[in-house]
Amino acid sequence: MTKFSIALAAAFAVAPIFSAYAQTAASQPAPRAWLQCRACHTIKAGEANKVGPNLNKVFGARAGAIRPNFVYSPALKSSGIVWNEKTLDTWLINPAKMVRGNRMAYPGLADPVQRKALIDWMRKEAR
Repeated sequence: MTKFSIALAAAFAVAPIFSAYAQTAASQPAPRAWLQCRACHTIKAGEANKVGPNLNKVFGARAGAIRPNFVYSPALKSSGIVWNEKTLDTWLINPAKMVRGNRMAYPGLADPVQRKALIDWMRKEAR
């Protein structure tokens, strides 16, 4: 076997390791719950608002204030909520119960495992 053949064989042998590392380092696939959210929201910087606002940089932001060009309900704007893992979890359980009079037409996500997966993913994607 030539040196070139050995080097080529070695490269093919370690390629899957680097490929797996690259996939881990890249953003993770969206959780299933995001399929419902994306009908009304976007999350990447620069993406347009839809029926709901773009959620980029939502963590640490005051509810009803993150997108100045989006028309939020007066109830949400005056809620005093600052978005973090806990407030998003409560919101996702039942938005209408958390802020009476908000306009988000979403019944909620009962499964705590799905909510956690969504919030964790959002934390990474919404930077």
